[in-house]
Amino acid sequence: MKVLAQIRRFTVLIALALLVTSILPHGTSSAASFNFNAHITYRVENATTTAVTETYTVTNQTAREFLTQVKLTTPVDTISGLEAHYSDGGNIPLTSAASQSNQSGVPYNYQQLTLAFPRQNFGSGKTWTFVVSYSATGLIESHGGAHTVFVPAIAQDASIGAYTARVDVPQDFGAPHFRGAQPAASGASPGRLYFDFNQSTLSNQSLALSFGNATIYQANFNFPLHNDSRLAKTMTITLPPNLNNQHITIESLDPKPAGTRLDTDGNILADYRVPARTHLVVKTLVTGEVKYLDYNLAASGKQSDIPSDLVKTYTAGTKYWQTDGSVAAAAKQINQPNAPVIDNVRASYQYVVDHLTYNPDKIKFNIRQGAAKALANPTNAVCLEYSDLLVALLRAQGIPARMPVGYGYSGNLKASDSVVDSLHSWVEAYVPGIGWMTLDPTWGEKFDLFGQSDLDHFAFAVWGGNDQLPVPVMAGGQDTGYQYEQTTLTYAEAAPQTLATVSLHLSRYSILPFINLERISVSNASQQVISANSVSVGNHKVGFGNLAPGQTIRRFRFDLGHDQSQTAQLTGSSGAVSLVMAQATVSVVHWPLGLITLGAVLGLAYLIMVRLRPHRLPGIKRQDHD
Repeated sequence: MKVLAQIRRFTVLIALALLVTSILPHGTSSAASFNFNAHITYRVENATTTAVTETYTVTNQTAREFLTQVKLTTPVDTISGLEAHYSDGGNIPLTSAASQSNQSGVPYNYQQLTLAFPRQNFGSGKTWTFVVSYSATGLIESHGGAHTVFVPAIAQDASIGAYTARVDVPQDFGAPHFRGAQPAASGASPGRLYFDFNQSTLSNQSLALSFGNATIYQANFNFPLHNDSRLAKTMTITLPPNLNNQHITIESLDPKPAGTRLDTDGNILADYRVPARTHLVVKTLVTGEVKYLDYNLAASGKQSDIPSDLVKTYTAGTKYWQTDGSVAAAAKQINQPNAPVIDNVRASYQYVVDHLTYNPDKIKFNIRQGAAKALANPTNAVCLEYSDLLVALLRAQGIPARMPVGYGYSGNLKASDSVVDSLHSWVEAYVPGIGWMTLDPTWGEKFDLFGQSDLDHFAFAVWGGNDQLPVPVMAGGQDTGYQYEQTTLTYAEAAPQTLATVSLHLSRYSILPFINLERISVSNASQQVISANSVSVGNHKVGFGNLAPGQTIRRFRFDLGHDQSQTAQLTGSSGAVSLVMAQATVSVVHWPLGLITLGAVLGLAYLIMVRLRPHRLPGIKRQDHD
């Protein structure tokens, strides 16, 4: 999938992970002469603005020195209302200057603050307090009813003593979800929730706190179908699949396709018959509700608990997911044969995070390497290499794995008309007792996300049965080169409410006494995938599986008996709940035995006459002689 060459998401994550608050004291001697305890409050005012209050308590470690100046850095550059004062209210002169850092090869902007202290606080053990406050944008990202609050790390400095941080958010932000580090304490006040973090939590990396249980994405896929040939051509577009944490609604599809279907991985495929020398654009509106899931890792089963059909489909080696050679050797070192599956998944995930190094420069000339080459060349990786290697390592251990490809949240969607710069790949592993769970080893280098889903991944397709298909637009099953350049995303506040509109038709043809031919037709006229369908006719049950929006499936079966049942039921499922989705009266067509017998006799007679009829060789004339 060529589009993945333009992935930018990880560079954004690095910048967020590098958010720091640092203290650079200046006085009549070294910084070690003074000790700082810091408490910073991040009070989230709304979906964009955070009020930051930094309180520093300074202890003079010398008898004759005093502090004249301190330099601080803000975690973002978009600040306003900057003030500084002593704890008793006295003003402290303050200046700021825009600055830029380039850690890990990723530039990010911040403000350099300089405080000049008018008071001379002499004396060993002398303690005094100053406060810096400002409003910041960029520490919170809100999208589709969900919010992520970033808590900066504290820079490592010998002058820093105790460091604590409080995050204070509106209660209507929704349920909190902590990625990795847990708060040391939490509580509530009227209309607010707060969470306290200590120095050990924030000394190594920044935190990302998620609030809300779902994000509603709306994707406008505009698929270009170009047929420059002299003949009509069937072209196929790929629409997003349902996943454990993702539910899709096809709100509009214009023009209507010739037919729809689902592939092995649940991708929705729509087929179009495009006339010769015709160009058209299929315009869509697709809503994806992405839900936050907490995986119960303790529920993991053993290897023997994995369904055999999943093992067959999702553990085979492929072109990019090699399961032999160096990959097999690495997998053997990782695997614990008698351990729960989740332990081997975790070990494989951590191996990839530790072994590979992200290279932002590779995005400019990205060529997909595959698992074996990523293993051999670990410093030249982007998300494809992280994902390919993890899928291959899991498959080599007999653990089903596949790769979703799609959108990775990278800031305000409205900043760009296209999602092409935010395309991403990650991994799903099947763990018995849990099901398919999301793993993102690329993001794992900066955030501890193992065992948690999030609201920042929206899958456009899943590769599993094939390691590079389906792509957005295909002709004859081949990639046409379109790379989502005409796709845009927005957010919705609520998921669309739709009804499961399904029709059922059943005709029974009575061929001979006690021999019937049944034709069963199920049509999904709704905008969503209908799951796990089966039709019951008397004591018989016919499976239909899942149906794509707009799809019709027909089944034929012989009934050897005298089934008097005149009704049929279509049963589907919603989670663990079984539902009767449609009913139909059986239409019985009687074909009289005498008519069938007469037709058989006449047909046999015709065949006999044809065989007994004399034949002449073509081109030879018959000649009579005297």
